[in-house]
Amino acid sequence: MRPWGRIWIAFAICAAALCACPAPPAAPTTAPTAPAATFTPAPTIPPTPQPTDSPTATPRPARPTPTPDRRPVIASPAWFNDATLYQVFLRSFYDSDDDGVGDLRGLQQKLDYIQSLGVNTIWLNPHYPSLTYHGYDVADYKAVNPQFGTLDDFKALVDEIERRGMHLIVDFVANHTSKGHPFFQDAYGNPQSPYTKWFLFKDANNLSYASFFGIADLPEWNHSNREVNAYLISAAEFWLDLGVDGLRADYARGVEHWFWEDLREAVKAKNPDAVLLGEVWDGEPSTLQRYFGEGFDALFDFPWYLRLSGGENSVGKGVLNGAVDPLLLQPAYRAMLNLYPRGAQIVRFPSNHDTNRIASSVEGDPARMRLAAAAAILTPGIPIIYYGEEIGMRGVKGPGPIYDEFRREPMDWYANETGPGMTTWFKPANRNNRPNDGVSVEEQDGDPNSLLNYYRALTRLRNERAALRSTDFRMMDAVTGCSTCMGIWRWAGDEVIAMIFNFSAQAQTVALDVAESPVPTGERVEFLLGEPQPLDALTIAPWGTLVISWR
Repeated sequence: MRPWGRIWIAFAICAAALCACPAPPAAPTTAPTAPAATFTPAPTIPPTPQPTDSPTATPRPARPTPTPDRRPVIASPAWFNDATLYQVFLRSFYDSDDDGVGDLRGLQQKLDYIQSLGVNTIWLNPHYPSLTYHGYDVADYKAVNPQFGTLDDFKALVDEIERRGMHLIVDFVANHTSKGHPFFQDAYGNPQSPYTKWFLFKDANNLSYASFFGIADLPEWNHSNREVNAYLISAAEFWLDLGVDGLRADYARGVEHWFWEDLREAVKAKNPDAVLLGEVWDGEPSTLQRYFGEGFDALFDFPWYLRLSGGENSVGKGVLNGAVDPLLLQPAYRAMLNLYPRGAQIVRFPSNHDTNRIASSVEGDPARMRLAAAAAILTPGIPIIYYGEEIGMRGVKGPGPIYDEFRREPMDWYANETGPGMTTWFKPANRNNRPNDGVSVEEQDGDPNSLLNYYRALTRLRNERAALRSTDFRMMDAVTGCSTCMGIWRWAGDEVIAMIFNFSAQAQTVALDVAESPVPTGERVEFLLGEPQPLDALTIAPWGTLVISWR
């Protein structure tokens, strides 16, 4: 970027914390496909960080009185602030009955593995009866897809998750349903049906109707009809009664605000600690602000993701690839301090089932995979890991007529892609992940330098350090000596943490002035990521991360 362009960006951020780039158009959640790469592990961080100086008895100065915060307050569930999520596309995860399709019992059998990642919350993609592989056309809102098991299997999964002290969030699709839903089947071509006004028919014969992004399989609900809203809310209550801890609202932008407000009232009456997590696919923080006001506890941070990656279908773009200035990430963080209501919860993700996988976005570079993981897990917000991301699975949108299946390929448990539980529902010759490519749990589990164990080390840090889960933070206006770096201060209790991320392919030497910490620091210093070194001459590797703690 030219110098004047960088100055303009810095000015815009300082002048308006809400600054953001134009958002790409919303991507359909239900869109219905990339060469293999050799996985080269890079050194991992120490599993147990060690202090570099001895504790001191020097008294610490009092912290300044904070400026009163007059933003509105959301009564969001406290437990979710400490959550680390794992997203499971059930069909691809683990097959318990050898039919090639992942299922609920398979997920239950792999809870030990999920917990080994430092994860305490699972987001389960649609488990309902459906006519499609992806499940976002729900044919029955109060049942389980027979391919995935039974309602008893679901109850057993919930019981085991609860026994382990974990949480479960399920997908909730309120914008549209399935053309196989019995209510739509009754109304289609039948103007006399009692369900005619449940849908948005465009002609007198009930043959033309509004659908999600024009996809005929996905007729839209008519939310101006209170009977529709009552039906969907009763479905949400059904799963809450079975013990789920929250709902992930699919395509929240397509549903009128009054529905979300009514849903929140019903959900919180049923369980005040249930979380409402919304998918609001938009690049502007101001748009997310509005949806917090409509009833959501938490939202995915699309403004951050779109700038980090360059877009859901991009490869080699975005801040993560050094293609744009890291200053563009700052508005997403500053919105957490200045724009969103207090208590608002932001979920940070480097990829999901609707995007290119991060390993493909960085063209297989292990250093940038690790940088993405550190930025997602250690910076302010609630991190989510998309299944297989932790082992570097690849995935890019296919050329058609098969598309997102290539971003939802079977979880790679084994080096040769065969063995108990390995799903086989989608294994075309041109798939992204191949046998013996270094990308599997079997190949990485016992390797201390693997990407898998790097993820485990990052989540262990987050779980052990309250400052890495706290909502108290400040962005560094600049990192002295590095124009491609981003810095953040975080704190909780008696600990202050500074983190610096280098979004470039060149090593950088930076200076860190502890006096610039927003709160007083102690004398005991620990390098949680990176080698101990003088603070006025810190070397950060290409695409590297430094995390330093004071107590």
